[in-house]
Parts: sequence; C-alpha cells; structure tokens
Amino acid sequence: MIPSLPKLLALGAVLWAVWMGFRLLERRGGGPRDAPPDKPGDRTGNGALDLEECAVCRAWVAGEPCERESCPYIS
Repeated sequence: MIPSLPKLLALGAVLWAVWMGFRLLERRGGGPRDAPPDKPGDRTGNGALDLEECAVCRAWVAGEPCERESCPYIS
C-alpha cells in the first residue's frame, strides 16, 4: 500500500495546522517574556535562596537567625 500524493499533502496540512495552533496557544497563554529579573533577596521568584556560611556554627543559612546565642544574624 503506497501513500498517494493527495494523502501526503493532507497529512502535511494537518501537521502544519496543529503546529500553528500550538504556537498560537503559547503566545496567548504565556506571561510577559520581557519580565525584569528577580531581585537578589526576592524569595517569591523561582524559589532560590542565597546561602551564606555562618561564621559561628559553619552551617549554611539564608541570613536568618538560628537558636544559638552567638548567632551573627540576630538583629
């Protein structure tokens, strides 16, 4: 069974239409692409934190105080 030229052209047209439909949905559903980057201390962006090594207990902390009395992050 050999595919005929009209069937191949119809298949190509269907694939092209589906591809264009996905591109249209991506443009309509996506947020602003030129959004400004997250601030260094912003925790609402992608969930990443900047960690620092504590000079007292040598644990990696996110700038928040721990339960130790000599914690350098207690304000």
